[in-house]
Amino acid sequence: MEAIWEWGSALVLALQPDSGALALFWRALSVLGDEVFFLLLMPLLFWCINPILSIRVGMVLLLNTTVNTAFKLALAGPRPFWYSAEVRALTAEGSFGIPSGHAQNTVGVWGALATGIARPWAWAGVGVLAILVGLSRMALGVHFPSDVLLGWLLGGLTLAAFMAWSEPIWQRVKDQALNVKLALTFLASLVLVAVPTLVLALLGERDLPAIWLENAAMALPNDPIHPWSLETAVTVGGTWFGFTAGALLLWTQGGLDVRGPWWQRGLRFVLGIIVVIVLWAGLGALFPRDATFVAGMLRYVRYTLIGFWIAFGAPLLFRRLGLVA
Repeated sequence: MEAIWEWGSALVLALQPDSGALALFWRALSVLGDEVFFLLLMPLLFWCINPILSIRVGMVLLLNTTVNTAFKLALAGPRPFWYSAEVRALTAEGSFGIPSGHAQNTVGVWGALATGIARPWAWAGVGVLAILVGLSRMALGVHFPSDVLLGWLLGGLTLAAFMAWSEPIWQRVKDQALNVKLALTFLASLVLVAVPTLVLALLGERDLPAIWLENAAMALPNDPIHPWSLETAVTVGGTWFGFTAGALLLWTQGGLDVRGPWWQRGLRFVLGIIVVIVLWAGLGALFPRDATFVAGMLRYVRYTLIGFWIAFGAPLLFRRLGLVA
């Protein structure tokens, strides 16, 4: 791997911007592959455009994130600014580098959107966006080319697996009683937590080279790295259960008709996202953030509530306020 990292560092250094404006451009592009961006996109789609497409996008995002977290913990590869003191970290990242989550999400999640649009231009757009986001992650000093390539591959494989298996699985469970479907999706959420946890349990926390830790601390003195954290796995599990359980309950009440004028759709999004932010920031401030079991459980609850609000709580509020049919 040393030869790959040496070559990758040279390419990263060549891509790193000399001006603040260009760095801002790369940061803006990088946002389009960010999990936080997609967690805003999910409610926008669900409340305002197409709930079914939102469910598809949300599931692919969460599955992608689980795969990415498991591979990061298994491969334990450095980021360029850990490996080389010459590389500048132009954005803060504390997890392992390979594979690139942004590259993986760009292919997987934007690809899921493209399946809903079903037009050649949409897939062409996904290809262009994947290249630009991949370049942005290298230019920002947080990924080697190998990280990006593996991210693209895993994103494509995750999307393909979802498109091949999601409908057959749904056909097998759709006629089950609601409590059975809720139990199954709860078990699925636990699997999403368990996969990265088992990878870490089997492989253990390996000793990282001292130079990686020194370079990371020098590049980001106020943002210590936390590469062995399982917070993301817990976040995914809680969000999955809340979102899917909410959607199942909502569909027992006729689903959600998102038609209406654009001002009405915009109002839905503003009202709904305010509660998302309150749950995310408010409970985040109240709940502990350490690595204990209790903190993990509370994190699961926090993100379950966020997912449930998006898929069930907010639509009920919109009905009461007359913002949906």
